[in-house]
Amino acid sequence: MYYFYKLSYTIIIAIIISSCAATPQLTYSNYIRVEKGMTEQDVINILGEPDKVTDGSFDAGKIGSLFGLDDLSATTMTWLQDDIKANILFFKGKVKTRSFTNQF
Repeated sequence: MYYFYKLSYTIIIAIIISSCAATPQLTYSNYIRVEKGMTEQDVINILGEPDKVTDGSFDAGKIGSLFGLDDLSATTMTWLQDDIKANILFFKGKVKTRSFTNQF
């Protein structure tokens, strides 16, 4: 009987610990953890999957070639939750800029 109780307590503790695992979500406290230079996957691990992803590129032409900027590509990821919106711009796969707003 003692082993039954011990096993029951162990299972209950395991369930409690697993339910406390943090799931990524859009909150201001998570948003401020996002730092310049983080990868896209780092940000997704903090905020969860984005609601919208927009890719864009710009041909820098001959002048860009002089500076090693033949092709400038960027990705913008947007997270929306209730009245909160976060936009993060990635340049070459790393965080370049970010914004967080309460829409209403």
